[in-house]
Amino acid sequence: MNPFTTPPSEAGPRRRAVPPHAARSAGLSRGESPAVQALAADPTPAAIEAFWDRVVAVGTPLVEGDGPLRDYTFVHRGEARRVALIINKLVDDTTLADALLRRVPGTDVWALTVRLGAGWRGTYALAVDDGTALALTDAELAELDVRRGRSLSVAGASRHPSLHAWYDLLRMSRPDPHATGRSLLGSAAAGPEAPPEWRMPTRPSPGRVIGAPHPRRAARWHVPDLDPGPEGWDVLVLLDGDRWLDDDPGLLDAWAAAGVVPPTATLVLGHGALEARVADLTCNPGLIADIVELIDAAPGVLGAPVAATADRTTIAGQSLGGLTALYAQCLEPGRFGASVCQSGSFWWPNPQGGEPAEWLSRTIDESATRLGRVHLEVGTNEWVLLDPTRRLRDVLAGRCDHLAYVEFDGGHDPACWAAGLPHALHRVTQHRAAGGAPSLREAAA
Repeated sequence: MNPFTTPPSEAGPRRRAVPPHAARSAGLSRGESPAVQALAADPTPAAIEAFWDRVVAVGTPLVEGDGPLRDYTFVHRGEARRVALIINKLVDDTTLADALLRRVPGTDVWALTVRLGAGWRGTYALAVDDGTALALTDAELAELDVRRGRSLSVAGASRHPSLHAWYDLLRMSRPDPHATGRSLLGSAAAGPEAPPEWRMPTRPSPGRVIGAPHPRRAARWHVPDLDPGPEGWDVLVLLDGDRWLDDDPGLLDAWAAAGVVPPTATLVLGHGALEARVADLTCNPGLIADIVELIDAAPGVLGAPVAATADRTTIAGQSLGGLTALYAQCLEPGRFGASVCQSGSFWWPNPQGGEPAEWLSRTIDESATRLGRVHLEVGTNEWVLLDPTRRLRDVLAGRCDHLAYVEFDGGHDPACWAAGLPHALHRVTQHRAAGGAPSLREAAA
């Protein structure tokens, strides 16, 4: 019997699918900015405008210093009761005091300098308590309320006041208008030694997006403006793909034009709002069966041959999607020859729900599973995921045709995933042309 057909049932307590709520072991490390120090020493109108002209010209954060750690300065200008820096996975209710910007005396400039790695990349926002209208949409506020409830459900009562204060502040978050980058979650920044992003063409030839009929799934196929050749399209299953495609409709066309993947038909899946997504992406054999049905029906939908072999079929996802990508490969190794698992939720299930943690790792370890190509990556700031992912890496060693493992300087963050995903997909799909890849690669940016 296939041991992966019977994961822990989600019919039990809802907290089983809520991440363990572990606080950070340390707060933000404050740095010093020569630019801010110079402004504080000479807060004249001319100096204020010169400082702000620099902000507008080079963007934020201002990055100063050299060596493995750099000083990143985040700024805001205007009247406010308080301003906080919300950096994904570096700031939460336990570290909020370290994330408050300070007003430079004699000016209307607020600044906070934090010390981060030269290779750091991340998403951030500014929470500005100034009495103006909230920048978040009604849908974003509703999802924030769901997240508040999930956090409260696994936190002790003594932590509830700080969590309420934290989520109240998050309601005031807004993008940084001077940010040098953006991600699915808002403003983004990268240090001077952050892993390079894949260079994409600015105006790729548009492909086609075709509805994928299915009674239970919101799915679309994307095919680029290419000839797949007599062997037909390779297949990429992109979990949460609707978020990527809706945010950047030309993304998959850019991947094709830049040679990220061979001629590929991409199955773009959506999983609904937060609670529905959690139910769908926690080792759900029904989801995998539906994906197989969609792939089997693809030739008729696309009017062209589609690969039916594992060596030409890849599944990729992030967070719970990363967990599900590897689960699909374990459940159906004859259908999915490669998986890309970014920041996979390999802690699942939360033991507070009554089941032991890290079910997928334990099940792999206790089985005779043999997998094809697996790419794991996790951020060094993902303190809930880092150790489970390292343990999974050790379990998978020797069980895969090719295993790649990457640690990056960042958190549970779409900015990091967007930078790493093209490289990971290229790695796991070029085996036929490139003759394979090293069995294990460890990198710490």
